[in-house]
Amino acid sequence: MMMEWFRKLAPREQLLVGIAAVLTAITLIVTLGVRPIISNSVKGQERVADKRELLHEIERVAERIGPQTGSNRVTPGAGNQSLVVIIDSTTRSNGLAPYLKRNQPDGADSIRLRFEDVPFDAIIAWLRAMKNQHGLLATAANIDRSGTPGRINCNLTLSRGGR
Repeated sequence: MMMEWFRKLAPREQLLVGIAAVLTAITLIVTLGVRPIISNSVKGQERVADKRELLHEIERVAERIGPQTGSNRVTPGAGNQSLVVIIDSTTRSNGLAPYLKRNQPDGADSIRLRFEDVPFDAIIAWLRAMKNQHGLLATAANIDRSGTPGRINCNLTLSRGGR
């Protein structure tokens, strides 16, 4: 049916229809094939840039706080307290309880935590206090930006004495 219509056209019209078909095919290839690839590449580059910026921000804060070695001013008896109790009381007293979405003990000397949309400076100060007051060290951390500037989402594993 389409070929029949095409054959009835004058040679000049056939040429124009052929050119239009080729241009339409090229437009479809670019629109449906190339543009999504380029778009995903740009988004990936933006995510890498965001992660680098977050890393630099973490490094600046780490420089400001200073090295985390030296004497530990661990609260007496803190080694006997349950990690769940320590986490609960310290997050409440530091205003972090609303951001703590999950805590899960990982053996007797370790606990896994999930904070969402938590202020970056507040979590860093809390981690320092956990080390100094309770001898708990972050042995694993996964930190991502949240949608709000200065806030992060993070998964942390805290352990007694860094075990």
